[in-house]
Amino acid sequence: MIEKLITYFEQQVSLSGEERGIIKKHIPVRVIEKHEDLLKAGEISSEFYFVIEGCIRLYYINNHEDKTGFFYTENDFVSSYESFTKRVPSKNNLQALEQTKVAVVTHETAYRILELFPKFEFLARIAMEQELSIYQEIIAGFITSTPEQRYLYLQSTKPELIQRIPQYYLATYLGVAPETLSRIRKRIADKNLS
Repeated sequence: MIEKLITYFEQQVSLSGEERGIIKKHIPVRVIEKHEDLLKAGEISSEFYFVIEGCIRLYYINNHEDKTGFFYTENDFVSSYESFTKRVPSKNNLQALEQTKVAVVTHETAYRILELFPKFEFLARIAMEQELSIYQEIIAGFITSTPEQRYLYLQSTKPELIQRIPQYYLATYLGVAPETLSRIRKRIADKNLS
């Protein structure tokens, strides 16, 4: 399973046998059960993850309401970036939406590998850039797009999510009630029939 992470890294930079060995030895694969939390708001994140298989939802609790911020799937890095790097309580929650396999990088392992192998600094930067672009996508989507436009964007960029994610979570991701999501889907289907 860890081969998927190695393959991902090798698409960015070539790894020596020793570097591949370090990944295999120090980065375990963990199975997260459906609905299991990887991180809860208020905890300090001591790990970040690479999704090998499955789906993880980033969400917030706001006024006792569950609000989905993003869905991470295969080949995505997942973290509470601020919590992991600054060692402060997380503002968000991370939860598996289906049985999910992740490569787990602890805070200690990340820094040890970075000290020993400078090449991993480049790889860490790639992971953090991916995370930053996701956060920018979330913000831009809510500032510049209607819920229907966000749904269409999701449909064009990650169509498999429409089938994998329960409607309630899709609705909270779009910032609408499930009934409104049903109307959006019907409107889109009617337009496609015309």
